[in-house]
Amino acid sequence: MAATQPLPNSMAGPGVPIVAPAGGKAILECMLESPARAAPALAAAVDGPSDEDLFLRVRGGDRAGLGQLVRRYERGLFALLVRMTGDPHRADDLFQETFLRAVKSAATFEAGKRFRPWLTAIAVNLVRDEGRRRKLRGEVNLDGAASEALQGQALAPEATPAEDAERADEAGRVRAALECLTGKEREVVLLHFYDGMTLTEVAEALAVPAGTVKSRLHAALMRLKGILAER
Repeated sequence: MAATQPLPNSMAGPGVPIVAPAGGKAILECMLESPARAAPALAAAVDGPSDEDLFLRVRGGDRAGLGQLVRRYERGLFALLVRMTGDPHRADDLFQETFLRAVKSAATFEAGKRFRPWLTAIAVNLVRDEGRRRKLRGEVNLDGAASEALQGQALAPEATPAEDAERADEAGRVRAALECLTGKEREVVLLHFYDGMTLTEVAEALAVPAGTVKSRLHAALMRLKGILAER
């Protein structure tokens, strides 16, 4: 993949740790029992202008507004891209490219639109395009190395070594199970459960009806339940 040009004002990809959700059984139980408990929202509530107001300022050339948006999304969006690509280095390139594309497409963002699903749609499409290019080139998937990079992030800060080991093992099982899903099923699981998007937001981001999101999510959860039951 060609190197992406740096973001304005040197706003490069985030150098922040990825906070992974609870591993294994705990994740699946949260998914099946109560979606609202599964993960925090991608962008935490913040004081000041809304994302939408900030981006409308960006349309007018406000570089400071762009910097604020990057800081708001650098943790959650980067984590999403790592989970979707399995590679922190590719995720960093895609994080930068997402915001570059957003700036280039700013004229298409209209008042009344929600920024988060709009930005996520750009990121998802970039991941899909990059995945197709890698497949055509026959490149090796780096998920194994990425899983090692993510493994430490799933550990609880006050857990004992034995608890850490069990938690890491369970998280690894879920990541492996996610790889058995179709691309469309995996997308809805990552967006809804790991990034806390509502079903309506997921539908907006993927440009599909809410009913389609629900059916994909149900199919994904049933498949995950069956896969994990066999392991």
